[in-house]
Amino acid sequence: MDKSSEILNKDPIVVGIGTGEDYGAVTRKAVEHAGGLESVVGDGAVVIIKPNVVTGAKTDQGMVTDYRVVQEIVDLVKKCGAAKITIAEASTLGNMFQEARYHNIIGADLWDMNECGKEDCYEIQPIKGLTGKNFLIPKKYLDADVVIGAAKLKTHFEYDAVVSLSLKNSIGICPNSLYGEGYFKDQIHYMGLKEAIVDLNKIRKPDFVVIDGIVGGEGYGPLKARPVKSKVIFAGKDPVAVDTIALNFMGFTVEEVPHVKLADQEGLGVCDLNRIQIVGADLNTIKMKFRSAQDPALN
Repeated sequence: MDKSSEILNKDPIVVGIGTGEDYGAVTRKAVEHAGGLESVVGDGAVVIIKPNVVTGAKTDQGMVTDYRVVQEIVDLVKKCGAAKITIAEASTLGNMFQEARYHNIIGADLWDMNECGKEDCYEIQPIKGLTGKNFLIPKKYLDADVVIGAAKLKTHFEYDAVVSLSLKNSIGICPNSLYGEGYFKDQIHYMGLKEAIVDLNKIRKPDFVVIDGIVGGEGYGPLKARPVKSKVIFAGKDPVAVDTIALNFMGFTVEEVPHVKLADQEGLGVCDLNRIQIVGADLNTIKMKFRSAQDPALN
């Protein structure tokens, strides 16, 4: 179950970028540029897609992964011959799937992991964990053949986070019933947020990640973000590398984002820009400047 023990070689890590406003086409381009889902999804695979549906919000508000991005991922996974596809989320407030229009998605089951009890979870201690804690993670999530992260491009108000991208998205695999109600999940945050993010990715790092930035979110995210028409999708197999390129697009550096830097130090991926190959767009041409939660102009 621990996917973090792979030895990273010195070959370039590919991050695909798609640009534009057509959710399906841009997602497809980014995934293709990153090597395609056929590189991780085999015939007959059981696949879980983990979006960021932090609340029951409309998808154009820069807070939740747009259902049209997830629909395109579902379609691409089906073409790879997957036997079962489930969309799973636990980092939620309100009737999240309904309000975010996820009921419109065809070809996948919706699974609210908040319904899981302790008996539905494995108790896992991450190898060389940083929090010193065991985690209760739904068995069905950990038993899946493939996990695909479908994160949102947005800022976050906590200093240990700064941005909420694919690594931070793993906080949403912990059921509220076991870790505290709502998106905040008190017990997780009190462990030390950056350490908890890294530990959860040590337990089950996604096999492929996509970041929806067609409409991103800046300012006091994750719930009070201001929408930004950023018109971009990022994709790749290394969540550290994908997050690194995404946060650079947003105008941040890895030095400003503690959990991404820590993930690199703990061997979860690569944040060295010299080792990352971007395919599909010139980052310097398309990059923007997202306002952080600490931007005085927002106060």
